[in-house]
Amino acid sequence: MAQTKVASSRSATASIKYGRDGKDKDTSEKKCIAMSGINCDPSNAEYEFGVVRKAFNKAKDEGKDIQAHLIEQSFKGHDIDSFEVNQMGYELAERLNKELGGGFQAVVYTHGNTNNYHNHIVFNAVNLEDGHKYHCYQEKKIVERINDAIVREHGYPVIEKNKERGTSVTIKEQKLKDKGEYVWKDDLRERIDKAFGKTKDSLHFDLERFKAHLTDLGVNIRERFNQKQQITRFSYDFIDQDGKQRVTREKNLGVDYGAEGIKYGLEQERKSYEQFKQQQSG
Repeated sequence: MAQTKVASSRSATASIKYGRDGKDKDTSEKKCIAMSGINCDPSNAEYEFGVVRKAFNKAKDEGKDIQAHLIEQSFKGHDIDSFEVNQMGYELAERLNKELGGGFQAVVYTHGNTNNYHNHIVFNAVNLEDGHKYHCYQEKKIVERINDAIVREHGYPVIEKNKERGTSVTIKEQKLKDKGEYVWKDDLRERIDKAFGKTKDSLHFDLERFKAHLTDLGVNIRERFNQKQQITRFSYDFIDQDGKQRVTREKNLGVDYGAEGIKYGLEQERKSYEQFKQQQSG
């Protein structure tokens, strides 16, 4: 019934304005049809988020610092009331806030301009009460767990998840996999996984080292910056086993293979290693 994606943004204002004020490119009508907020007014959230970041002197540099964390919650079709869609987004944000220890500001903007209702949920990166930064280990899994529980409680079926790591698989690709045939996107994912593994194993948790390992494996990364959302997106190109040039955007591989997913994964590996060193020295 509902699927989720997670990301981060270097401009909380851009993410909020996109969710709240964005307009359909064909009709020029506002995409947002319902909104709600936790610890803030969703109609004035960019200002209220900014006040908190300034008060604690954290995540103040737009375009440089991570200022917000994003969740997209998508529902199939329009056979559900839009206000219930917003309510489920609010419940997701509320429960995640509790798991984070509370005190975070969040807004939920429901869009109805596409074939599927979807929520844009934006969390401030800085806690309202103590100034702590937003940190959620295995965020994608936690968000999926909360989302599935909410969907069941509202009486809707839960979508069967692909068992592979954060992948996006088409029906055609699944048929090829079932037949044991070559799937070039799986080949690409495997190379990305290898590059990620080499990066963390060398104890260098930076994106440039990851890119270098990926180049050694025959894959090039193209970066593009989404000005509206203030998010970097990846495209990959490589020569597959049949000698064909393949080019694809990150969204066709899955959330774990996107720019934000790779950066988040490397950051988690760095933090885990630092915790390990502290335990060893203690």
